[in-house]
Amino acid sequence: MNILNYAVLSLLRSWKKQVALIIIYALVVGFYASVVFFTSSLKTETTQTLQDLPPLWVQQLQGGRLVPMSVSLQDSISKIRGVKKVFPRYWGYFFDDATGAVLTVMGSDFPNEEIGFLEFKEDYNKKDNSKNGVLVGTGILETRNLQLGDFLSLNDANRKKVSYEIVGSFDAKSDLLTKDLIILPIKEVQKIIGLQDSTCTDIAVEIYNPEEIENIGKKIDARFPSLRVVTLAQLSSTYQTLFSWRGGIFIYGSLLSVLAFLLLMWERASGLSSNEKKELGILKAIGWQINDVLFLKLTEGAILSITATLVGVTLAYIHVFIFNSPILKPFLVGWSVLYPAYDLQPFVSLGDVLSVFSLSVVPYLAATLFPAWRGATTEAADAMR
Repeated sequence: MNILNYAVLSLLRSWKKQVALIIIYALVVGFYASVVFFTSSLKTETTQTLQDLPPLWVQQLQGGRLVPMSVSLQDSISKIRGVKKVFPRYWGYFFDDATGAVLTVMGSDFPNEEIGFLEFKEDYNKKDNSKNGVLVGTGILETRNLQLGDFLSLNDANRKKVSYEIVGSFDAKSDLLTKDLIILPIKEVQKIIGLQDSTCTDIAVEIYNPEEIENIGKKIDARFPSLRVVTLAQLSSTYQTLFSWRGGIFIYGSLLSVLAFLLLMWERASGLSSNEKKELGILKAIGWQINDVLFLKLTEGAILSITATLVGVTLAYIHVFIFNSPILKPFLVGWSVLYPAYDLQPFVSLGDVLSVFSLSVVPYLAATLFPAWRGATTEAADAMR
């Protein structure tokens, strides 16, 4: 405790220099921690979002590209043992000439009680299955300057203009999934994306036993060689890899900043000032041992590094989860004309915090050990001289 007290007093004697050091140190650590927190939170939120997808679906490929597939294939797939339910899905992409955005169009016959985050127009009767009704995301309303009750005009596959009444819109809380989404009755989606009545975009498969997903996928692949089998685990792994790759670019850059900072600190510490040499000489002259001097310098380094790391972690948390990461978000998420504005849910794991501390504190203590050893092994008379 005496050494700890002396270390604090020693730092306070040059508090302006120490505060400047902590500020620079905290900014470097804060950037690295921001990347770690943002990537980890994005992975977690993506995993939670993908849980609502079917565990397995099949697609028709031709020339390596996705093409419409026959709805009749669902009968053959449903006969495979272990398959619980099979249903076709109707979806595609639509280029909006008016805004230059690529919209996602999905088919679902109204009313669909499973769709959440919806706000319907006041006089809309959910029991009325109108073929002209459409559900849209907030991005379509904003870019087209529309509101509930207005008509949305689209061009079908034959470039013929068709109009649909906007009977409902998604809440902004679901923008990550629905900002550019248009939901139409299945017959209307087939007209927009050019699907025939007997075809669909892909076929989703629900399975009784989740442990059998891979086995059933292999059976479908063996029975239908022209089909591509996609599992939810594969899609989740793809997103995890994508975010890890994008986050890794910034992590490597921030690592170089941290290492450059530590190298600068080591070079500064390796050349002890005359006052520091004199202080060490006096301490040894009054009876301090080498291990006491080493412990003193390590204590000073621990106080500085831990304080700077805590400040950096706090700044990273505020940047990512309170201000919504304005610096990193455009680079780590991607880009789009209808960019989904959403708030990341605060998620910081113990592993993330430990990785930040291990990179920040441990190398800094190691950087102070060698110059401290040089000062501790210097003879007291030589140091004071």
